[in-house]
Amino acid sequence: MKRLHHILLALGAAGFAFLVWRIGPKTLWGDVIALGFGAVVIIAVAAVEQLLHTLGWQRCFDRDERPGLWRLYGAHLAGGAINIVTPTATLGGELVRGGLLGRLPGAAAAASVTVDRLAYALADTTLGACGLVVVLVAAPLGLLGRLGVIAAAALFVTGVGMFWALQRDGRLLTRVTGSGLVRRFGGAALAEGLHSGSIDVDARIAAFHAGRTGSLLAAYAFHAAGSLMGAVQLGLFFHYMHAPATVAMTLAAFLVSIALDLFSFFIPARLGAQEGARMLAVSLVGLPPALGLVFSLVLRAEQVVWAAIGLGLYPLLVPRRVDRRARPGPAPAATLTPGDEAG
Repeated sequence: MKRLHHILLALGAAGFAFLVWRIGPKTLWGDVIALGFGAVVIIAVAAVEQLLHTLGWQRCFDRDERPGLWRLYGAHLAGGAINIVTPTATLGGELVRGGLLGRLPGAAAAASVTVDRLAYALADTTLGACGLVVVLVAAPLGLLGRLGVIAAAALFVTGVGMFWALQRDGRLLTRVTGSGLVRRFGGAALAEGLHSGSIDVDARIAAFHAGRTGSLLAAYAFHAAGSLMGAVQLGLFFHYMHAPATVAMTLAAFLVSIALDLFSFFIPARLGAQEGARMLAVSLVGLPPALGLVFSLVLRAEQVVWAAIGLGLYPLLVPRRVDRRARPGPAPAATLTPGDEAG
């Protein structure tokens, strides 16, 4: 798996280098200079995007277990930073998110992260489906190309549907931990421990789906709104670059980008794929592909900035364990963690 990650990363880097060479470093540098302070504004908009995604996650907790908003915001940013800087796809970041919630029971944290991942996937799949419609209408595809796009979309939607069905039936984690692979590679003790814990998590997830449909819809809506902030960023980019783009053109380019991103999740950091997607999306609405590459570079800068913020917040959110034998005192005061007062 590690070797595959390195291969995909190398291919993505090669693709990125080719795109830069194809457009021309001089042209790109001129566009970056023209953007100027606009890049700062675009990167700052991501704060609202991340807040909306955090509000979506907040709806995935039971009301009496819901952590404070700012702790969730910090945990969300820290998890996103881990996803960017480590070769763990989204798994590492999800584990980090659940581990930074203070004194919340582990099963409750795991259930909230799992349901939130479904709501996020549903939101992006909806937007991506709209983007595929734009591709089918605007891209010069032949019959085989159109059938390929439709087949790929059907497979992706099927996967998300299975994810939802397993959650609803309370069989998602137990199917994984109950498999022979876990016992074979982790041993009987680990397999039994994971399976026992997953039963509680699956029960919580199934109960959420049975009685909290409104909360799931609210999480979906917040995630959709958060993802749509990308369209706001693209509109600001076109504004600062004085590109002749209408609102309809901006929205179409954004939706195509989301659709293409859905099919490049396996590429580390979507290196090369993100750039190609933005170039294709921008060209489909009649604008120079170079604009798409420059916009992708701004998004790369955004990832660096917010990953740095997330990594900076991580040590502040890690629950502190105090040795009561060394520092005797009242139990409640000894177990306070940063951010609990605000929550």
